[in-house]
Amino acid sequence: MAQGECSCSWPSFMKFVGVVVLLFGGTGALLYPLLWPMVSSRSPEYTVAITSVDGLDLRSGRPALSPVFGIALHVDNTREKVVPACVGVDSYAAVSYGDVLLGEGSVPPFCAGIKAVGEVAATAWGMDVHLPHFLRDRLAGELERGQVVVDVAVRTPGGGGCFVNGCLDKVLFCKAKIGGGSPSRCFVANPVSAAPLQKDKINLRV
Repeated sequence: MAQGECSCSWPSFMKFVGVVVLLFGGTGALLYPLLWPMVSSRSPEYTVAITSVDGLDLRSGRPALSPVFGIALHVDNTREKVVPACVGVDSYAAVSYGDVLLGEGSVPPFCAGIKAVGEVAATAWGMDVHLPHFLRDRLAGELERGQVVVDVAVRTPGGGGCFVNGCLDKVLFCKAKIGGGSPSRCFVANPVSAAPLQKDKINLRV
């Protein structure tokens, strides 16, 4: 072999490159149907609406209120291609106005399937709820104008998954207008299970 002549074989090298391309291309083709749904999926969208209210009449002159709220929790899971969106067992909802908890109640477990929507009805209630004067006056004015917006939180113990160090709860923080209106999207958080929370001035029991 003359000096400076390459001992490598160009056709052999190209064959090697071709094998590598085919190997990775074939692997990608096999994994694509499995991975694409995970990559293209989007988180579910949760919204809450107040469907009915009772016991919130401030004109009665009673110092304490015993309100009852009808709640509809809606889940839009149409952009999810892998797993359903669920509200698990032992879930409960809390309705607050300002810093005052007006009522709470259990939420039935349900799921919105893959590429589907779901909705469940619940009731939150309170007994002998005392509002400070400034909140009572503000609430009375907003009721007359039809502008009352309450905070609604839905908590699922252990709904965020369990790990070696413990479990995470799943909490939906929402706002809902009394008397209708378009519901706003809920914010989802995963605090440590059984930890007290305060988000947007909503206090949840533990």
